[in-house]
Amino acid sequence: MLRYLSMKRSLLLLAIFWIPLFTLQAQTPVLVYDDSFREAARGAIDSLYNRSPAEAQLLLSEWREELPEHPIWTLWDAMEFWWVVLVDLEDETYDEQLFERMDDAVRAAEELLEGEPNHPDAWVIQAVAQGYAARQHANRERWIVSIRTARRALQAHQRLKEIAPDLPDNDLAEGLILYYADYLPEAYTLVRAVSWLLPDGDRVKGLELLERASEDAIFARPEALYFLGNIRLNYENEYSRATEHLQLLTDRYPDNSFYQRLYVRSLFEQNQDRRALERIESLLYRWDESGLANYDLLVEELMHWRGRILVRFLRYEEAYEAFESSYMAGLRLPNQASRRFLALSAYYAGVTAERLQNRDTAAFYFRRVQSLDTDRELRRRASERMSDL
Repeated sequence: MLRYLSMKRSLLLLAIFWIPLFTLQAQTPVLVYDDSFREAARGAIDSLYNRSPAEAQLLLSEWREELPEHPIWTLWDAMEFWWVVLVDLEDETYDEQLFERMDDAVRAAEELLEGEPNHPDAWVIQAVAQGYAARQHANRERWIVSIRTARRALQAHQRLKEIAPDLPDNDLAEGLILYYADYLPEAYTLVRAVSWLLPDGDRVKGLELLERASEDAIFARPEALYFLGNIRLNYENEYSRATEHLQLLTDRYPDNSFYQRLYVRSLFEQNQDRRALERIESLLYRWDESGLANYDLLVEELMHWRGRILVRFLRYEEAYEAFESSYMAGLRLPNQASRRFLALSAYYAGVTAERLQNRDTAAFYFRRVQSLDTDRELRRRASERMSDL
C-alpha cells in the first residue's frame, strides 16, 4: 500500500514537472526577445530598406526554415510588398493587394493569440500591420478609415506595452500617435469632426519619442528616422533638421530612390541649389550606370527640381529641357492623369517655353495641364496663361 502511494506520489510529481515543460515546448518561440534573431532582423530590415529584398531574405532564411509556421513571415512578405507600393505613391494599382497582405498578417497574428494571448510577436505583428494599413489610407487621404485603422494599431500597441514594456520599438508607435493626434485635428477640418476618436496628442513629446526610436529601436529605426524627416519637411517646415534626417537615411540606404528623392526636395526647399544640382547629377548617373530600379521615377522628380533650380538662375533653355525630360519620364509611368510631377513639369515647361518666346510649345503644355486630373489651382493657372497667350 505504501509502495502504491509512493508510486502515485511520484507520478503526481512527474506530472507537475512535465506539464509546464510540455506546454513550454509547444509554445511558439518569442523572436523579439531573441538576441540572435534581433541582430539578423536588423540586418535584414536594412537590406530591405536599401531595396535588396533577396539579400534580406537570405539573412532570415535559417530562421524561416526553422520556424516556417511563425506568423512573422506573413508580416515580412507584406513589408516587402509595402515597398512596391511606397516607391511610387502616384500608382494606386497595388493598393488592394497591400491591404489584403496586411490583413493576412493580422489574421495570422490573431490565430497565434487564440492559443497564446500574451505572445509579444503576435502583438508586434498586429501593431505593425495595422500601422502600415493606416498609413496607406492616410496617403490616399481617407482620413476616417485611417483613424479607425490606427485605433486598432493603437490597441495592439497598448497591449504590447503591457507585456513587453522594454521593447524600444514601442517609441515609434507612441511618438506617431502623440504627434498626429495633435496635428491632424488642427490641419484637417474633417478630422476635427471626429477628433474624439483620437487620443490626447502632444507634438513635442511625439517628436522626442521618434528621436529616441531612431537611435535605439531594432525593427523600427529606419521608419522613425523617415518620419522625423517627413514631419519636419512637410508639417513643421524645419527644413534644416529634415535634411539632417533625410541625409542620414540616404547614407544608410543609398539605393533607395524614395529617400533620395525626399532628400533632394529638402535641399530645394532650403535653397541649397548648388548642392541639389550636384546630388541630382550624381544620382541620375549612378542609377543609369548601375541599372538600379525605378530610374524613370527618379528622372520624373529629380529633373523637375533641376528645372525649378535653373529657373531661379534664369537659365530658361536648360530649365525647359529639364521639365521636358521630367514630363517624358512621367509618360512612361502608371496613372499618368493623376501624376503630380507630370502635371507640375508640364506647367513649368509651358512657363519656360513662354519665356523663350515659343508660344506654340507653351500652349501645348498648358493644354496638357488642363487635361490632367491634377489640383484645381494648377489647372486654373494654366488656363490663365493660355488666355494671355
